[in-house]
Amino acid sequence: MDSGSKTEQISEDTSAIKEMFSTLNIKVDTISPIRLGKYDPTSSARRRPVRIRLPHTDAVADVIRLSGKLKSVDKFKLVSLSRDRTPAQIGYYKRIKQQLTDRMLAGETGLSIKYIHGVPKVVQARNYSGN
Repeated sequence: MDSGSKTEQISEDTSAIKEMFSTLNIKVDTISPIRLGKYDPTSSARRRPVRIRLPHTDAVADVIRLSGKLKSVDKFKLVSLSRDRTPAQIGYYKRIKQQLTDRMLAGETGLSIKYIHGVPKVVQARNYSGN
């Protein structure tokens, strides 16, 4: 990829992100998009994910909290937003998911994973009336 097309891609990513944030009514002055993964010109059907570095953790929380609203906008219907997780956080989530699976296979019903203060936990679903 030549530098002109890389610059164009960064410019396109920045304008799309600004439009997405505008849709969510989030005001962020500084946006630093970075494409993840290797560029593969033969695989144009699948776009590489973009990591966005924001200046404040409050902005990150707002974006994640409001990201569900993007599903109602045709242009952003296929956009998925998530926090950047460390390998330890990913491993912890996998253990919690396995715990959920084990408990459900053991016969427990109405369980789900809920984030409590940003930490995933297996909990009994609210308003669940099992048999």
